[in-house]
Amino acid sequence: MGDKISNRFQSSAKKNEQNRQGKEHVCLEAEFQELTAHLPIGIFLTSEQGDIFDVNFEGLQMLGYNSIEDINHISIQSFYYDKKDREIFLKKMETGRVRDLEMRFKKLDGSVIWCSMSAVQYGHSPMGRCFITSILDISKRKKMEDEKSDILIQLTQADKLASIGQLAAGIAHEINNPVGYVTSNLNSLEEYLFDIRKLVALDQALIECLKDTALPELPAKMVKEIHEYARDIDIDYLQKDMDELIRDCIDGLDRIKKIVIDLKDFAHPGKREIELVDVNACIETTLNVAANELKYKTTVHKELTAVPLVKGVPQQLNQVFLNILVNAAQAIEKKGEIKIKTWQENNGVVLTISDTGCGIDPQNITKIFDPFFTTKEVGKGTGLGMNIAYSIIKQHGGTIGVESEKGKGTTFTVMLPVPEDTE
Repeated sequence: MGDKISNRFQSSAKKNEQNRQGKEHVCLEAEFQELTAHLPIGIFLTSEQGDIFDVNFEGLQMLGYNSIEDINHISIQSFYYDKKDREIFLKKMETGRVRDLEMRFKKLDGSVIWCSMSAVQYGHSPMGRCFITSILDISKRKKMEDEKSDILIQLTQADKLASIGQLAAGIAHEINNPVGYVTSNLNSLEEYLFDIRKLVALDQALIECLKDTALPELPAKMVKEIHEYARDIDIDYLQKDMDELIRDCIDGLDRIKKIVIDLKDFAHPGKREIELVDVNACIETTLNVAANELKYKTTVHKELTAVPLVKGVPQQLNQVFLNILVNAAQAIEKKGEIKIKTWQENNGVVLTISDTGCGIDPQNITKIFDPFFTTKEVGKGTGLGMNIAYSIIKQHGGTIGVESEKGKGTTFTVMLPVPEDTE
């Protein structure tokens, strides 16, 4: 009898405790709604397991919902973009609170937002501890940070290119000095050889006259030796070949000199002012600088027609053409062709650079000008070349586009406006 009374008392006490906790929970929700109704950040009341008890209007709007009925059967974990975020959250909650934890949330429509999340323990429910969590949408801030990061990287890249240009200009200047005196020495040598050749010709004529003449033994022996030695070394061939060798050396040095001049013009660190530019001249300079990239596996065909001058920075336009040409060469695996055309169209100068390379996948064609996009192997491309080219052409008031067919090749088209006073 006593046991029955005791059990009945314990059962009644348990019910009273459950009723008390239930009332506390209702009171907690009422307080929550009153406190958070008009806050400009999302506020969520959840269980330790993640079940959403309540959420304010801003929180509903942030995740794309209209009423609490639409969301109260959903766990807050289901909104995490990354499943690992829940583990990170619970780990940080071991200290009693979470503050400014940045993570991504999925909205009802599937879009993703960046949020700054803070949470503290806030009372109990029949299911255990409750958490009150604030969520602030920081998507715009993150986007601005990403854009600033992209700009910083591009500025760093531009600064690096400027440094390389300054170094190249210095090297070009240093190369000019030895090229100058070697060229001068070869020209002098050519003049000296003319005189020596004349002397050799006189000696040979004398030997021919004396070889059949009766002479004392010693002169006769010397004449014979000179005649035989001249025949053995083929003196006529040597004289002819010396001329060709000197001429080849002078031509080679002229070629080096032209490369050096083009290199200095291409990357001159002190010339960044806008001026009237001949697009055809830029192409010729760039081809000269890029010759080593192109000559082993490409044949370049040029159709450069006379076009008006455009306003721009020649060094920057050279950079655009170089980026496109190097990409074209790298797209050709063994042997292929690159075709360059220029013409005037309405009030603009149009340039196309086409290659017979591997082409671009259709799904990648729209990403070509995006920063850091590259289809090259890791370590072989920064993904900034085409983005820099796009930025330069836009700064010049022009347009750049690309067409490609997988396995058949790619064509880049650049249009630059012609100033009215130069048409």
